Amino acid sequence: MTLSEEPRATCALGGALSLISSIHRAVPIIHAGPGCGFTLTFGQNIANGYQYIGYASGFAAPSTNTLERHVVFGGENRLREQIRTTLELMDADLFFVVSGCTAGLIGDDVRSIVGEFAGSEKPVIFSETSGFKGNTYRGYDLALRSLADQVTIPAEKKTRGLVNLLGVVPSQDAFWQGDINEIVRLLNRIGVDVNLSGNGDSIEKVRGAAEAELNILLSQHTGQLAAELFREKYQVPYIKQTLPIGRETSAFLRAVAEALGLDKERVESVIAEEEAELWKYLIQFSEAYVFLLINKEFDVISDSNYAIGLTKFLTNDLGLFPKLIAVTDSPEEGLRPEIEGKIRELNYGISPLVIFEEDSYRIWEEIARDPPQLVFGSSIDRAPAKKEKALLFPVSYPLFDQTVLSKGYSGYRGAVRLVEDLGTALLTSI
Repeated sequence: MTLSEEPRATCALGGALSLISSIHRAVPIIHAGPGCGFTLTFGQNIANGYQYIGYASGFAAPSTNTLERHVVFGGENRLREQIRTTLELMDADLFFVVSGCTAGLIGDDVRSIVGEFAGSEKPVIFSETSGFKGNTYRGYDLALRSLADQVTIPAEKKTRGLVNLLGVVPSQDAFWQGDINEIVRLLNRIGVDVNLSGNGDSIEKVRGAAEAELNILLSQHTGQLAAELFREKYQVPYIKQTLPIGRETSAFLRAVAEALGLDKERVESVIAEEEAELWKYLIQFSEAYVFLLINKEFDVISDSNYAIGLTKFLTNDLGLFPKLIAVTDSPEEGLRPEIEGKIRELNYGISPLVIFEEDSYRIWEEIARDPPQLVFGSSIDRAPAKKEKALLFPVSYPLFDQTVLSKGYSGYRGAVRLVEDLGTALLTSI
């Protein structure tokens, strides 16, 4: 058994619920014990910058609330009853059954029960997301694959320049809405239309997702199950591009343009305009930089997306010095060398220590060997950072000491916002 002190993700069921909450007029039906939905609601709506999201989330989420008798005799009848009453009482475009640990342990046939409602006016789908199947990232991936498999329909032809964005986990990434909005803005500028963005998608967009010419996986591993299904079932290829911050966004846009065969002259013109604006603001920050940031060393405690994006931006664009990068989203062993390689794509031959760890005690045991001046981590890192006389800048889950609504740190504009927030944090710490 592996135990973690202050884990930095929820369970697989939590990841599935985070995806459902991001879909317009989608209702989850939780087949699990009474504490699961309640606890995960607080985990998502408080620990992600106090964002309350979802058409029918929180206390409005239907649940079978399975008890001891269901463990003994099975919970299939209870699930059937809950689906029937939910269809009668709730107005929605999609009903999404997700199962927790109890259903997985006793072997309830969720697929069969959901199949009984195949003729319903509104689609009823399912994903088996027992918490023990993995963390938030895994649950998101399992649910996204189920969504694509059970709702998306084959397309007669592809729509030129249409893409789907996959891999940003709502709630787990507190800045998901702002991050996605910046990526959509930039893709639109180079002539790309976004179907599935991951932020408020309608059921019509899910149905039509196979019309996309390309899927863009904004992660090195999260969402890959769904991306593989899209490729095999609907002939939609995908590229992996970690969420970019700062100048790294230019490489992201060029990779998308190459995959889609876009007009290079237009793409380079957009990149030149966006980089000019980025550097205009960074130059304006130069005096504050000398006062606040010059020669600062930093550590990052985050999932692989922000671990890669932040480290590259802070090192290559701002000229700071990375010491330790702790990747917390538990990617599969076979993917770790690729992720570590992405983190190490740094200027001047700089090569930080990279560890894959979610246990707070072990992470801070390593940091304490040689503490930096700055730590980019989560709210739970504030106390140990103070002990090591380091300034904490919260960017990762759980995030419960600030409110986040539309803010994001991706792209060019997100990088400027990051510098503003970091400068403010440094000034107020003096």
